[in-house]
Amino acid sequence: MRNVICVFLLFMVVPGFSGFAQKEAASIADTVVSSKGVVILYKNFTWEYIQNEPVMLSIEDDTTGITSHQWCTTQCFIHQLVPDSIHDTTVTLTSTDKPFVLPRYGRLFRGFTYVHKGLDIGLKRGDTVEAAFNGVVRYAKYNHGGFGNLVIIRHFNGLETYYAHLSKIKVQEYQIVKAGELIGLGGSTGRSRAPHLHFEVRYMDTPLDPQKIIDYENQKLITNTFCITKSAFYPADYDGTAVIYKIKPGDTLGRIAKRYKTSIKAICAMNKIRNTGRLRIGTPIRVR
Repeated sequence: MRNVICVFLLFMVVPGFSGFAQKEAASIADTVVSSKGVVILYKNFTWEYIQNEPVMLSIEDDTTGITSHQWCTTQCFIHQLVPDSIHDTTVTLTSTDKPFVLPRYGRLFRGFTYVHKGLDIGLKRGDTVEAAFNGVVRYAKYNHGGFGNLVIIRHFNGLETYYAHLSKIKVQEYQIVKAGELIGLGGSTGRSRAPHLHFEVRYMDTPLDPQKIIDYENQKLITNTFCITKSAFYPADYDGTAVIYKIKPGDTLGRIAKRYKTSIKAICAMNKIRNTGRLRIGTPIRVR
């Protein structure tokens, strides 16, 4: 029996096809129920079966609200909240049909600190970078704030993951992606000294320490659920009295140390940097 299904009520995925934006609802001629399942018929005379995993054909099909609440494809940070204004909540990270995949495994050479909001993972230019969880791409473009080529994926549990310094972006905004799906290639774009992946996990724009969620060495989650409390937003080196300064043109460690009546050695120790390293304009450093 032939049965027409209202596409605007469906959340669906097509086998082997995650880039729904490449086949929008306007290209669909009809949907048919067959003995093997629902089939999408396209205007170019091709067809594909629909399976269970939900994926949008267009933003109008979003019945979950994931792209309708605080959704923006032109800015990274859109909530402008602070940890103290966020109520405690527990999120489900994975389930049987929603796995986790470490975006890239490599030498972990920088972790989550007061002035560094994610993990820096070593890789080679062109290495594949994969989505950590199922979700929808909110941002996929070059970012002039230091991230370089950046992909932001919003997940159905309210978290967002950031993948920065990519040499190439392989997804587009509003695209549905699954955990483990290719989203970009490693690189060193933006404020980066060498090829690496800068990976962040954020809740309402506020960064979480990925290593409180991920067992990095074993490439798996510590737990399938995570309780987001105020303490979850603060790194181990957090100090509420800390003074943060952003590097400006012409700055040197000596000048900054003199201005804040401290020493170069103290600044290097607080920020875990070398006194021979370059100071990049716009980089925040702790000075007290």
